[in-house]
Amino acid sequence: MSPSEESTAGESEGSVEIPAETPAVTPAAGSAVETPPDGGVTAVDPARGVMTWCRARPMAVLAAVLLMASAVAAGSVYWWLFRPDRLTDANTQQQVVAAAKDGTEALLSYSPENLDQDLANAKSHLTDPFLGYYGDFTDTVVAPATRDKGVKTEANVARAAVSQIRPGRAEVLVFVNQVTTSKDRPTPALATSSVLVTLVSSGGRWLISEFEQI
Repeated sequence: MSPSEESTAGESEGSVEIPAETPAVTPAAGSAVETPPDGGVTAVDPARGVMTWCRARPMAVLAAVLLMASAVAAGSVYWWLFRPDRLTDANTQQQVVAAAKDGTEALLSYSPENLDQDLANAKSHLTDPFLGYYGDFTDTVVAPATRDKGVKTEANVARAAVSQIRPGRAEVLVFVNQVTTSKDRPTPALATSSVLVTLVSSGGRWLISEFEQI
C-alpha cells in the first residue's frame, strides 16, 4: 500500500460523524403528558386511563357500586321509616292514643235510654270512610236491637299503643273490654277484643277513619 493510500485510510478510520441536533419538544403549559420509553412525548387520555383502571380492578369497581347502592337504600329507609316518626313529637303521639281510646269507647258504648245521644257522640269521633259505614250499621242493626231487646253495652279500653305514626296519619292498637246486658240476658257478659284503629288529622283533631277488629 502506498503512503498516500495509508494516509487516506487513517483519516477514514479516525473520522466521527456528528448527527444533526434534534430540536427538543417542550409540552404546552398545563397539558398532561407522558414520556414513552423512546423519549418521545405523547398526550395522556384521562378517559382511557380510567377505563384501563376499571378493567384491571373489577372487584374494586363492584365494591364501589354496591357501597353507593347501600347508601341510597339507607337514605330511603331513613326517610320513609325513621324520619316521619321524628316529625311527630311525644305530645302528638299522646293525642293520637287519647283519640283512639275515646273514640273506641264511644263507638262500643250505648244504651236504650240515651241511644240517639250515644250514637251522635260516637259519630263525632269519626270521619269517612268509616263514618258512612258506621251510620248505616247503627241504623240497620244497632238501633233496632237496642230499642227492641234493651241491649246495653259499655266498653273500656284496657291498653292502647301507637303501631305506626306519620304526619297526618296514625295507627293505634287498642285492647278493649266490653260488658253487655239485654232483656233476654240480664247477667253481664264480658267480651275482650283487639282493634286496629286508623286515625287521620282533620281540623286540628284526630278522627277515626278505619276500625278493624283483629
